[in-house]
Amino acid sequence: MSLLVADNISKTYGSAGWFRKSTSEGTGVRNLSFSLEEGTCLGILGESGAGKSTLGRIVLGLLPPDSGTITFEGIDLYRSDRKARKQWRRDIQVVFQDSYSAVNPRMRILDIIAEPLRNYERLTSLEERRKVAELLVLVGLTADDMHKRPGQMSGGQLQRVNIARAIALKPKLIVLDEPVSSLDMIIQKQILIHLRELKEKYGISYLFISHDIMAVHYLADRIAYIDQGSITDVRTTLELSNTASLKQP
Repeated sequence: MSLLVADNISKTYGSAGWFRKSTSEGTGVRNLSFSLEEGTCLGILGESGAGKSTLGRIVLGLLPPDSGTITFEGIDLYRSDRKARKQWRRDIQVVFQDSYSAVNPRMRILDIIAEPLRNYERLTSLEERRKVAELLVLVGLTADDMHKRPGQMSGGQLQRVNIARAIALKPKLIVLDEPVSSLDMIIQKQILIHLRELKEKYGISYLFISHDIMAVHYLADRIAYIDQGSITDVRTTLELSNTASLKQP
């Protein structure tokens, strides 16, 4: 059984004007289907406005589709009971593009990373600090960084903090929404290396949403191309590599 399955999901946005009724502005996603296997990364590649963000919000449970279903471990995300919803909120985490807007600037790094732990675990203060220290080291930072605040960290460092927060509960799936696009090339590579190491070490699945084909190719096992809300092609990275090599003189 696939970890995540989208079956013919559609989401259409509408608008209302002063002199007309609500009309469709276009489809956020249209008749979109895909599956994601456990321990793998599916890249969602497309230009701005193609429907990538809409898809990400649907997967995160933030935007119910107009039609179709999306299931996680065989359970419909939008038709599940309270207990199931609480569990998938633990099992599905997210890393957003803007590392600064994703955190409260007044909070210490300790509290940012510990937030999901406090929601789902019952740890003592000492246990919590030890766990946060382990997570910081795991993403390439130091335990002492837990005493800092977001304004004292670079964008790359803060994105590592966001990754540490996302993996704190050992989720089964992380939605990566343009996680490196706002970083310089060197930091991008470092973050992608850490993400791949975490995937291989813990068997985490990723839904990697991006417009950057090189970043997606590095991390993904399969790549789905989305255009105007529809998936137009799905290929493995091996197939893409073979195709590229055949085109070389």
